[in-house]
Amino acid sequence: MEFSDVSGNLPLLRKELAKKLAGISETLELELTQFEQNNIRFLNAIEDISRKFAAMETLTSTYLLDGLLSEHTGKSKEISRAIHRLGSKGYSALIAIERNDSVLPHISGGTPIHARISSQLLETLFHPASGLQEGAVLIQGDTIVSAANILPLTKAIFWDRMYDVRELSAVGLSERCDALLLLISNSGATSVVLDGKLISVSLSS
Repeated sequence: MEFSDVSGNLPLLRKELAKKLAGISETLELELTQFEQNNIRFLNAIEDISRKFAAMETLTSTYLLDGLLSEHTGKSKEISRAIHRLGSKGYSALIAIERNDSVLPHISGGTPIHARISSQLLETLFHPASGLQEGAVLIQGDTIVSAANILPLTKAIFWDRMYDVRELSAVGLSERCDALLLLISNSGATSVVLDGKLISVSLSS
């Protein structure tokens, strides 16, 4: 099932996830009954189950992010399209979406843009040769307000791994206001930052 099939329909998403989980459970139970010391085929079953879990993660992540974006901008599809294109091109990006709290008291140094959101414009702003690719783009409603904004760094210490400046900036802003931040790495990985928490997501194309 594609995201377009469940968009805006939480009961249908729940039903689809429950169906997929039931199928995984049945497969696992069947494979376990046939599991023996030399049954190398069991690894194929585990790989298949991993793919199904990954598909569930992608479907759920896309649904939840679309819901978050749709609450505060009418251009959620353009933003989602930009995320995929930026990731596929290997462009790093940081997008701050204002929700209820004002973001402006916490940022500095931005270049005014004041243009309607489009995936093409976001790609242009984060192009490595744009001159505006460093820092964050600020979005208010359906408008790209500014680019190359400097965000406050978090003072938190993370023991699990080394965070880069964009990640520290995203967490820092989200600790000071309720902004939704989107991070795209040059490897194509996407993260959502909210309430001081950085969450990796897998999104449908």
